[in-house]
Amino acid sequence: MNSRFPKAEIGGTGTLVSGSVLVVLTVLIVFVLSSQVAAFSFAVFGDNQGRTETYKLLIKKLNADKSLSFAISAGDLTGYGTLKEYKTYKALNKSLHIPVYQTMGNHDAVNGGWRNFWQEFGRPYYAFVYENAKFIVLDNSFAQSFDAEQLAWLEAELANNLSEHLFVIMHKPVFDPSEIYKDHIMSGRAIIEKLMKLFEKFGVDYVFTGHIHGYAKSERNGVTYIVTGGAGAPLYLPPEFGGFYHYVKVTVDDGKIKDEIRMLYE
Repeated sequence: MNSRFPKAEIGGTGTLVSGSVLVVLTVLIVFVLSSQVAAFSFAVFGDNQGRTETYKLLIKKLNADKSLSFAISAGDLTGYGTLKEYKTYKALNKSLHIPVYQTMGNHDAVNGGWRNFWQEFGRPYYAFVYENAKFIVLDNSFAQSFDAEQLAWLEAELANNLSEHLFVIMHKPVFDPSEIYKDHIMSGRAIIEKLMKLFEKFGVDYVFTGHIHGYAKSERNGVTYIVTGGAGAPLYLPPEFGGFYHYVKVTVDDGKIKDEIRMLYE
């Protein structure tokens, strides 16, 4: 599931050829591979914080959309990081018809909850490729989590990217697109500036975060930043400023990316 590539099939007898014919054939195969990348959609949500009733509705909505290939949580899967909460969350996800990738939030890390995250899901920062897109999940759940090791890993992942599109997911935003909860961003001005410069340098398309309980979207220097913290936790924002329960549907098709708000309560 982490990577999926279209198959290349060669017609005829399958006899190998050489010289200029092989060069032409190779070019044709590469062209076919690049032109046959399938369109796909995925969902991003955040901050259910163990609120099972709204999260069950989210699962129902995700299952109803047959175009989705997978989902990504932007963190705060739990309210207090307890092992029981993690087990409950995983049990609920068994009813999902698609895989869901996890991000560790501050509520998941508190009270030693980060150990439970590692136990249930593994390392909280990782990358995967799907079709023509690369996804990088980061851990900024608490002030000390974004250390030199993770930063070096991120720079290497960005520098070695071969995919057409780049998506980054982490829990805390580097700025508040709504400009209402400016204190609800990740710690450290220096690391924030470093990350934003890296996102711009390597052509990151979207950065998805949670932490602020609502929805907000902004674009800076070619990078689209979306806060999607509406999966169940009490909302911070009034409805007119993005305070509604929701997830974000993203569609990648023919070199274009489209994001849509999908409401849970309509």
